Amino acid sequence: MSEKKEAVFRQIRVAMMAVVLPFVMAVGPVVGYIGGGWIGERVGQGPSGRLIGLVAGFAAGIYQTVMIIRRILRELK
Repeated sequence: MSEKKEAVFRQIRVAMMAVVLPFVMAVGPVVGYIGGGWIGERVGQGPSGRLIGLVAGFAAGIYQTVMIIRRILRELK
């Protein structure tokens, strides 16, 4: 494959990863809230389960965002 085509594909990959970032940040807390509520109801701690799930979802979203940004920066080198 020519270098020009590789550069175009690299730019497309970077753009696709950048488009995914807002979804990663939104889905993590939502899934954490729902999952934490479900687990909290099973254990008998509904509201606190939701809070723990929400915090875990935020943490997972931030972690994934950092990983995606690192990959984008690697692709741009």
